[in-house]
Amino acid sequence: MPRQLVLAVVAAAALGGCVVPAARYEEARSNILVEQEAHRRTQARLTELSRQVDRLHLTLADRERKLERVEADRAEAQLGADVAGAERRFAVEIVEQLRGELGRTGEHLRELSGERSKLAQALDAAEARAKKLAECEADATDNAAIVRDLTLALEAAVRTGEVELAVVEGKPVIRVASSELAGEVVQETGRKVIAAVASVTQRHGGSRVKISETGAAASPEESTKRMKTVSDLLVKEGLGSARVELAPAAAAGKGAPQLELSVFAAQDAAED
Repeated sequence: MPRQLVLAVVAAAALGGCVVPAARYEEARSNILVEQEAHRRTQARLTELSRQVDRLHLTLADRERKLERVEADRAEAQLGADVAGAERRFAVEIVEQLRGELGRTGEHLRELSGERSKLAQALDAAEARAKKLAECEADATDNAAIVRDLTLALEAAVRTGEVELAVVEGKPVIRVASSELAGEVVQETGRKVIAAVASVTQRHGGSRVKISETGAAASPEESTKRMKTVSDLLVKEGLGSARVELAPAAAAGKGAPQLELSVFAAQDAAED
């Protein structure tokens, strides 16, 4: 553009048909140089401003990228926080469910424990009853065998009525007049009874003999003495004293005195 300006000035001078003085030429030339320098400075300034603008754009772009990364990181962190919060709430719900289940399980366990205790008690009672029934069954079987053997041993005396053989509460009982066993001399029927009882109790090692007396013709002291006499006779025949039991009557009875010998099975009887 300065070169065009110079040409325009020269052309104007030529067209005007006049000669430009040297002073004015120098002035114009100086103005042109000043204008050129100003233009150069302006151009340099514009170039520098353009570079600054470019650098600013780069800086802004870099900041935008950083902001985008920060925003992405923030979003990711927020997502992580949301996920952690959801997992925490889920874990709390699971814990509450487990507490509820544990409470219900505890109730069930307590109920089961109570039922188990009741069942254990019922089982113990059933086992005790079964054991008792088994013992009773064994005793009943043994008592039946004792009745059979006593019947065979005393068949003749029972048939004549000298001896009475009965079953009381499942146990065989021999009844004979007290005078046959506890007089000054043991009578024949009394000897038969002693022999039969001694024989049967030896055959049935788990048996016992209970001696008692009924009737009102004698005092308790005399009754006890007669029962002791019978006990001594049995011991003499080989029956262990631990297997003989005396049972004095609690009150006086009626009729002539009768000795009763109950021979029965006993699981705890001491064998000879």
